[in-house]
Amino acid sequence: MKIRFVLLLLALLALLFSATSAVSALNPGDTAPDFAARTLDGKRVHLRDFEGRKLLLEIGTSWCPSCKQLAHQLDGLRVLLREKDVVYLAVFLGDSAESVAAYFSNEKLEKPDQILIDADSARKAYGVYVIPRLILIDTDFRVLFDEVNGHITALKSQLNP
Repeated sequence: MKIRFVLLLLALLALLFSATSAVSALNPGDTAPDFAARTLDGKRVHLRDFEGRKLLLEIGTSWCPSCKQLAHQLDGLRVLLREKDVVYLAVFLGDSAESVAAYFSNEKLEKPDQILIDADSARKAYGVYVIPRLILIDTDFRVLFDEVNGHITALKSQLNP
């Protein structure tokens, strides 16, 4: 019985390590997948609605501690994002509009340019298995940057080449 448990544990660990090495599924130059989500007021939008603008997707949840830390770091980049004319979209996976609204109020964060509530479309389109995730998309709808766990330093270097 103990051997089965150890083997199962090892298999799960192997799966975890192999999954985290492949979670950044988009390469620079890939076309950004479209998805549909709802705004806080319930309006359905598509990512393609923002085509022609440079986009920063922050994909996460309201309950994730790493996502909260990243959101606070991104708050400090708001001036740079505006200078570079980047539309900042926060995509919340599986959260309710109420929990997301409370999240911004409780965390005392400036709201992004658009808040999107994803029922599963963005998660599937981007193959999201680890959060938070940052994806920078250019005006031609091509991926410039795709980073798991949101490394702000790497994002800054993309915005200030």
